[in-house]
Amino acid sequence: MKRLSSLTPLSWPPGGKVPHTSRNLLHGLTRTGLLIGLCLIVLTWWSGQRSWPTDAYVYDRLLTTRILPPNNDILIIAIDERSLNALGQWPWPRSLHAALLDRLADTDISAVLFDVVFIEPARLPGHDQRLASALRRQGHTYLPIIRPETSGRSSIPRYLLPAEPLRQAARGLGHIDIRADDDGTVRRIHLQGGSVPQLTLRLYEDLVTGNRVTPPDATQDILAKNSTDLEVLIPYRGPTYHYPRVSYVDVLEGRLPHSLLKDRIIMVGATAKGLGDRHPTSFGAADGGMPGVEIQANLLDGLLQGDLIQDVPTWLTSIFSLLPLLIFLGLVRVLQFRHMAKMTLAVLTVIALSTWGLLVIGWWWPPTISFGAVIAASILISWRCQATALTWFQQEIGHLENEPGIIPAPVAVPTKEWGLVLHRRMFSLKRAITRLRNTHQFIADAMDSMPIATLVVDMKGRIILPSAQAKQLLRRHAIADGGSIHDLLVSMTPEGQTAGRRLEADDLGSLDDQLYKGNDERHYRLKVSPLVTAIDAFEVGWLVGLVDVTSIRQAEEQRASLLRFLSHDLKAPQSNILALTQLQHNSSSRLSEEELLDRVAQQARNALTLTDSFLQLTTIEFGAMKKEFVLLSDVILEAIDQAWPAAQQRDIRIEHNIEDECPMEGDRSYLLRAIFNLLDNAIKYSLPDTCISLEIRETTTGIILDIQDQGIGIPEQDLPHIFDSYQRSSGAHLSMGHGLGLSLVKSVVERHGGTIDCQSTENVGTRFRLTLPSYSESPDTEDVDDTM
Repeated sequence: MKRLSSLTPLSWPPGGKVPHTSRNLLHGLTRTGLLIGLCLIVLTWWSGQRSWPTDAYVYDRLLTTRILPPNNDILIIAIDERSLNALGQWPWPRSLHAALLDRLADTDISAVLFDVVFIEPARLPGHDQRLASALRRQGHTYLPIIRPETSGRSSIPRYLLPAEPLRQAARGLGHIDIRADDDGTVRRIHLQGGSVPQLTLRLYEDLVTGNRVTPPDATQDILAKNSTDLEVLIPYRGPTYHYPRVSYVDVLEGRLPHSLLKDRIIMVGATAKGLGDRHPTSFGAADGGMPGVEIQANLLDGLLQGDLIQDVPTWLTSIFSLLPLLIFLGLVRVLQFRHMAKMTLAVLTVIALSTWGLLVIGWWWPPTISFGAVIAASILISWRCQATALTWFQQEIGHLENEPGIIPAPVAVPTKEWGLVLHRRMFSLKRAITRLRNTHQFIADAMDSMPIATLVVDMKGRIILPSAQAKQLLRRHAIADGGSIHDLLVSMTPEGQTAGRRLEADDLGSLDDQLYKGNDERHYRLKVSPLVTAIDAFEVGWLVGLVDVTSIRQAEEQRASLLRFLSHDLKAPQSNILALTQLQHNSSSRLSEEELLDRVAQQARNALTLTDSFLQLTTIEFGAMKKEFVLLSDVILEAIDQAWPAAQQRDIRIEHNIEDECPMEGDRSYLLRAIFNLLDNAIKYSLPDTCISLEIRETTTGIILDIQDQGIGIPEQDLPHIFDSYQRSSGAHLSMGHGLGLSLVKSVVERHGGTIDCQSTENVGTRFRLTLPSYSESPDTEDVDDTM
């Protein structure tokens, strides 16, 4: 038997190399994955330069997950239903707007932005001049210009400016052009429309120039581009009516305290339904959409806070879209097509987190193409893997069906196969699986029928397959399922060369033919053989057998004890007879003929008694028992009658307390012999004028018989060995014996399914307690014979 340390270590594939068949399959899948990857890379690059409806949906969902508080410096003066009811139908005279500006001029506000168009001259004369004067007095009012929808092929934008006196009096002009995306939602706005800035941007630039606000770094970077077509995504901070607003009529009539307006940026615009522009936003189109003036407020808030959102450049979008696909393909190759679902989920999670992270720092990267590319790669590669695996399965199943089986298979009735190729391969796989299951069951049944405990373990000692007898052995040693052979051997006591040696994890092979003693007091010889694979002869485990050699060990121990006993006790009578004959040759020591014959007869009787006791013990241990109905109380009374003469001779009283008849099944002669032996021993080792008591009773657990004497007792060190064959107590010097009586008693009790226990104190007495099954609990005769 080779040592485990000299064997090839357990690893698959052997030596760290991929088997030839597996290597070819891996290379084929790699080529297929590479081809799929190249096609998807080209398609992803092309698709990454286009917008997709799902990107707008993802953007809206991400944007609306964060609702930020509005800037308190912004206040909307709303042209709402209450103002229309109080001031009349729209359009209002421009003198009302002049009065509003005069009212605002009395407060220390930062600026006023009108989201109201003043393109046509006033209907009433002098009103434009009145409003222009108010614009000059206020000094920080910004008016919009518009770019109407144009037809034709002219690419030169045409803007409609406010009326002549107003455009000269305003602090600044800017466009309020809002263009919706293809789905009708307003997400973007042009900060520079040709040479005309956006109105909110124009106001913001004046605030920066006048050192009234400090531009954040992000806003500075955006404005530094000086692009004539600069477009940003509006950083909506909440749904419609998210910003604080007051009614136009309340401001006009002076109902608001100056502290509410102080240092505010005032934005005037229509919020009444049916009046002014309203647009669907990322937060939806509730209440008809968000008023244009509130969109301007969101844009101004983004400029002030520096959280405007820009589109990632198109070329960079394509690169970002390719990166997740390349990472996924690389992971597929590194992990050799394992954990496809986990890799897909991980990469998709990274894409989602990256999109969110870029949005937080002010960049929008549409993730649809990346999602689609990774999902498509996962599906296509998985499909090709499955198709290749099905083909490989079919080939291997064909090879398996052509190999001779371990067990004969029933003759299959030829049937016409139906279905697709996949279905036919499934039927072939089912046949192969059935064959493997039958083979596995055949091996398991064969192991269970083996007469010794057999275990199949791996190279690390973990138990893979135990036989039926091995399962019982593991339960007796409290080894849980999934335990190892090392746990079992540690729970046993090594003998011979193994005793005292530490068991190593890789030392199983060297334990072949070693002896162990279990906690059930049985002896086992370990047989270890390596298991190798059919291909490459690679060692994958061990076949371990534990041969029960208890009977052999007991026979050897009994034979050794018998030889030692007979060499002394059986030799003693014969030596004494020879000594007597030698004495007769000397006239001075010669005995009379009568005395000589008495002594020779006594020695012969001792030899016969020893032989008879040995034969009785052998008969009880190995002979068949006769099953019959017995009243144990009658057996006890008969044993007392037999022992009474010897007790009377030594002035010893025998008292008994028999409460029940105690019916049971057993051999009457064996039971009588066992009880008489206990009484005879009690008489031999008791002092004169003492008492021996017997008490028998029937309990729920069986029949209990106590025999108590007042003799010399048994030394404590001898108690564990008093029932062993050919063993005598060191305190038995008052009487002769051969060490077979108590061994005979124990054999009789155990043959009847009972137990015997002894308690003794020197110079006080000894009590033997026998526990036997009652009639209803007695074992069947067949069971008793089989156990013996």
